[in-house]
Amino acid sequence: MKRKLSYVAGLGAALVLTLAVPARALMIAPPPGPVKVANADAVVVGKVTEIADKAEKAEIFKGDERDLKIATVKIEKAVMGKFSGTTVKVGFVVNKAVAPGGGIRPIRRFPSASLAKDQEVLLLLTKHPTKKDVYYLQNYYDVVNKKDNPGFKKELEDATKAVKMLASPETALKAKDGEDRLMAVALLLNRYRTPAGGAVKQEDVPAAESKLILETLANAEWTNKPGRNYMLNPQGLFFRLGLTAKDGWEQPKDLRTLPDAARQWLRDNAGTYRIKRLVVESR
Repeated sequence: MKRKLSYVAGLGAALVLTLAVPARALMIAPPPGPVKVANADAVVVGKVTEIADKAEKAEIFKGDERDLKIATVKIEKAVMGKFSGTTVKVGFVVNKAVAPGGGIRPIRRFPSASLAKDQEVLLLLTKHPTKKDVYYLQNYYDVVNKKDNPGFKKELEDATKAVKMLASPETALKAKDGEDRLMAVALLLNRYRTPAGGAVKQEDVPAAESKLILETLANAEWTNKPGRNYMLNPQGLFFRLGLTAKDGWEQPKDLRTLPDAARQWLRDNAGTYRIKRLVVESR
């Protein structure tokens, strides 16, 4: 199953903001363009050529009784991932519930990803855990429509940039621009530290890369920057490391001193601590 987001501190500000709105409106804002790619298994640009007439059981996780429609997408460009042919099968969940008085009606609690025939799209894909050669749309923002979308080009540029960062982490972490380096950290920590379904083990990230991530966080600007997405918040990214007392980290009681304490830990341990990557043993 797809990795599940598990922020604690990093989402604090976003969650506080949602408390004042109606429950049905609660929804975490999408990640900034490049970070959307962090946990994708493949990224493609293409056109939907067919939608299966019948739905099948989603089976994305054990006991998943939802319906899944399968679309066939002709690949125009594979930004990330390798495919044996020129098309890819992409599933999207169709939620249903029994309406009062009988019958079936679709559930629309939150925006969800779906596809339509002849739609031209940028897709962020996740491998289906049980259906061979099938991917699926995990998040509502995993589909970027091309038609009448002036932001499509930027979304594609962001996705391409993210794929390059993930392919060459050390280069990305040495970028001239500090915000680009912080973006690389956000991408890598999301990819490495987001829990996944099934049995998970931990592996050390390469020493040089781990050191660069910690140094980038230590040297980043921790004060709030107008317009900065919550997923690029250095304090939130620091908590993604999952540090404990065994690592020499003790959170100060006075939270006002937390940024200074965290940055000091980063400076003291950048050369010796190894970031742990969560790896699914069986999928």
